[in-house]
Amino acid sequence: MPYRSVYAYPWDVAARGVGAFADEALERGLNGVTLAAAYHAGKFLRPQAARVAFPEDGVTYFEPSRAYGALKPVPHSDPALRRVFAELAHDGRLAVHAWTVLLHNTRLGSLHPAYTARNAFGDGYVYSLCPSHPEVFGYALTLALDAGAQGVQSLVLETPGWLPYAHGYHHEFAQLRSNVWLDTMLGLCFCDACKARARDDGIDGAALQARLAGRLRDYLQAPVDAQGTQAEAWLAADLLEDSELAAYVRMRQSRVTELVAAIRAALPREVALSVIPTTQRPTAQSWIEGSDLAALARVADFIEVPFYEPDAARVLVDAFDTLRRVGGSDAASRVRAILRPGPPDLDDGAQLPQAVAGLAAQGIRDFAFYNYGLLRSANLDAMGHALKAHIKEYA
Repeated sequence: MPYRSVYAYPWDVAARGVGAFADEALERGLNGVTLAAAYHAGKFLRPQAARVAFPEDGVTYFEPSRAYGALKPVPHSDPALRRVFAELAHDGRLAVHAWTVLLHNTRLGSLHPAYTARNAFGDGYVYSLCPSHPEVFGYALTLALDAGAQGVQSLVLETPGWLPYAHGYHHEFAQLRSNVWLDTMLGLCFCDACKARARDDGIDGAALQARLAGRLRDYLQAPVDAQGTQAEAWLAADLLEDSELAAYVRMRQSRVTELVAAIRAALPREVALSVIPTTQRPTAQSWIEGSDLAALARVADFIEVPFYEPDAARVLVDAFDTLRRVGGSDAASRVRAILRPGPPDLDDGAQLPQAVAGLAAQGIRDFAFYNYGLLRSANLDAMGHALKAHIKEYA
């Protein structure tokens, strides 16, 4: 079945009612819902409900039932929200996909700081669990299998690797300009587990950490701010000139691929596995989080790409490059597209039809839209119109 889904939070589905939600989705040409199974904190303005939501941090929206180690998931405190998966499955009209945030978990990172990512200075990032730790790897694998057992058609993994430095953490402050070089260097993890893996790969992680810490310290104390293209050139040059840095990046990618492959091997075959490789724009920067697009496409069933861009032209360029990197004559069949049908993307949603039509022309057949509870009804209606007007199966 083609993937025609809308991302949603359990609280929005519960507030609307499962039956009414399914009715709306079907009327708009959708056949599925990609429902948060494990999610993080936030502050969300809900236009249709005229409310503001502060979800519980780092919880699951189902009852965890498997054996975990030191890292254990925390179920949401409201039993009604933990029943939405079962209620959607019982309704049976929509395919249900478990949107599972793996390693972005401030609750667990705060409780278990030894398992978090650490930058070149040794500072821990409580919001980012590091997959190089065997305990974190085991937690992610078990959580994914738990979510995949909720009567779902597919499991959609988010953050299977390291989160970037620029995260939007509560009261995240700086009084110097961000740039891609600075954020990338600050986002690399040099915890003991990462350095041990580097040593096994013949990389002197401690020396690399010291080298990058020195570069960062020099930059932070210099009276200069690198502009966009300058910082991009610095990053490219450092990756070219520092062979250990490039090898360290590839080591991170191999760990994320290893985790996703382990999840796919353990999942029942009837549950498809899709991976959101990045929150970076453009998708080519997914390596910053440890994602290797071609490798992930080989070990998972789908790559699910957030084409979150201000206009349709940028969406189509990014899709072209993503398909190129995934590789193979069947690349388009292995890429799912996520679009936002309203602000701030696609000229506030006005260019959604062009984006849908252009992606379909590139061979992409699977679409999801973000996010049911964050959009006005008019944007959701426009989503349905774009699907029906530009996808062949509706002709």
